[in-house]
Amino acid sequence: MNSPKEINVNQDLSSKIQDGKVTVIVLDGLNGKAYEAQAPEHGRTIIETFKGDFSRINLESSHKFN
Repeated sequence: MNSPKEINVNQDLSSKIQDGKVTVIVLDGLNGKAYEAQAPEHGRTIIETFKGDFSRINLESSHKFN
């Protein structure tokens, strides 16, 4: 499972760019934290909050048929 991991909010985000990948970065201003997760190749990425607080990242993956 692709679990979001906490990252340093003071780092340069250009170091997070990976060729051929999409990374979702959530900046949590309430708790002063940042999180990153790899987006699925085909699917949805949903940021969930609860009472205004960051709660979870829901990653929905699928397979695309041509």
